[in-house]
Amino acid sequence: MTSSEGEGFTFRTVVPVEGPVESWMTGVEAEMRRTLSTVMKEGVWNYAKTPRNKWIVDCLGMVTLAGSQVWWTWETEDSFRRVREGDKHAMKAYANKLTDQLSQLTGMVRGELTGEARRKVNTLIITDVHGRDIIDTFVRDSVMNAREFAWESQLRFYWDKDMDDLNMRQCTGLFRYGYEYMGLNGRLVITALTDRCYMTLTTAMTYRLGGAPAGPAGTGKTETVKDLAKAMGVQCVVFNCGEGLDYKAMGNIFSGLVQCGAWGCFDEFNRIEAEVLSVVSSQIRQASVSRLGQGFVIAYCILCEHLYQGAARACMLPHIKQQ
Repeated sequence: MTSSEGEGFTFRTVVPVEGPVESWMTGVEAEMRRTLSTVMKEGVWNYAKTPRNKWIVDCLGMVTLAGSQVWWTWETEDSFRRVREGDKHAMKAYANKLTDQLSQLTGMVRGELTGEARRKVNTLIITDVHGRDIIDTFVRDSVMNAREFAWESQLRFYWDKDMDDLNMRQCTGLFRYGYEYMGLNGRLVITALTDRCYMTLTTAMTYRLGGAPAGPAGTGKTETVKDLAKAMGVQCVVFNCGEGLDYKAMGNIFSGLVQCGAWGCFDEFNRIEAEVLSVVSSQIRQASVSRLGQGFVIAYCILCEHLYQGAARACMLPHIKQQ
């Protein structure tokens, strides 16, 4: 499988391309997830045994991002453990280590790299800067315990040995990595507001609810949701809503989201006619309580309804207080 940027990987098991397209395409998707799960496990395992610069070049882009996040989480909690055992300078030492890692990535960017490797390093710098800033905040504010909200509220990555899978935690939420192949499509710069949006959306998913980011045009509502989907390895499908959408079209969209397990991101959701919204609400409810053949709840497909507040001809939603 090859991405639009030219990065690719080979399936561990050959998938025959024969018969109905809905059959072999489903097999391709399943094998993609199985192969990426194996590649991710190998990447996380090899991180500790390989020089970081070489590990970054050798691994897939999504493996470098998720794998480095796994080890960032482990090293941060290990620093908390060392502080608890009496080493009060453990967190500051780890902050210095992260700064050194960023200096190494800066040196790689200035050196000779292939186009793929340069994209990986540029994206990794974004997540590493955010990780370094969080640790610097812990040092500044004397955060010394892994149970403090400052740490619990972060999007943390763990390799669960019992499940033999990559999990993510934030606050009380637990999520499994989606293994949707992302290629080298980059990441957003993560700010404090981005972290708050992540926390709100993951908390909503914990309670089997959706999210409704609201704000002026061009502030990054859609891109924030897409970036969270990238971080969690989930496909995110964006739809631009308008007056022409009726309940039948929305039903087809929800049916597709339910069947493929993707997130649905609906831009300018308040442009839909009020008469259609009443039917759409029951469709969302039905999708949230239905189940797939594998047995897990469909509500994992978050429905992010975005509001564009200054739009002409925009109808008022009765349950949304507009500012």
